[in-house]
Amino acid sequence: MIKQKVKASIVHLLISLVVVGCFIAFALLVWYPAPFMSIAGLTGIVAILISVDLVLGPLLTFVVFKPKKPRLALDLSVIAAVQMAALGYGMYTIYQGHPVYVAYAVDRFTLITAQDANPEQAKYPDLQVSTLWAPKLVYAKVPTDPELVQALLLDALAGKPDVDARSEYYEPFDAFVPEVLKKGIKPEVLFASPDNKQKLEAFLKKQGNTAADYAFLPLSGKEDDVVWVWSRDTGKPVGTLAINPWNTLQVSAKN
Repeated sequence: MIKQKVKASIVHLLISLVVVGCFIAFALLVWYPAPFMSIAGLTGIVAILISVDLVLGPLLTFVVFKPKKPRLALDLSVIAAVQMAALGYGMYTIYQGHPVYVAYAVDRFTLITAQDANPEQAKYPDLQVSTLWAPKLVYAKVPTDPELVQALLLDALAGKPDVDARSEYYEPFDAFVPEVLKKGIKPEVLFASPDNKQKLEAFLKKQGNTAADYAFLPLSGKEDDVVWVWSRDTGKPVGTLAINPWNTLQVSAKN
């Protein structure tokens, strides 16, 4: 009896592992490429998904499985239905929270999730992206018209999306890379904190370059804010520093 229970549980676990594993792999590779997973609040949702679909389901199968038990098929069907419901909820939650855009506005990058994105309002066809695919870098250009600026401000004060989440103001990011790389946190500000200095020195040692070779730009996510490091030479991101940019700037301003 025990051997049959274990065998049924293992079969259930393998099936669940394939289904959940394929989805998580897709989510990590397409929806949450580095460095977005760690700052988007995905970890907790994935933990729940794994605990329900890879632990609870096979465990319940072990408990109820008896080869000649009446209504065994019904019991297994109920377990499968609960498991599929949990999987569906987890998949939808992960989808809703994944970044459709990574928008640069004023002085920072912000993740704009599928829940908040409105690709159909973008004025450029290339920026009218699918919410089912990978995040797109965009530049949110603040309007120069004083009336539009005032309207944006009033909308933000009323709790409506700010310019970084307004796809009608999005511009292709590549055209603004030089402008973006001129901004960011100055290396001397990062070096001012012993903890930040240690993290930055470790990063530079690994990269084999100097701080002057990089731009250090704030990246805001749902779960955490970090410093996104961009190469001035290639105009591409090369990594992140586990440093809260706003705390760093506040300390610098006080000093």
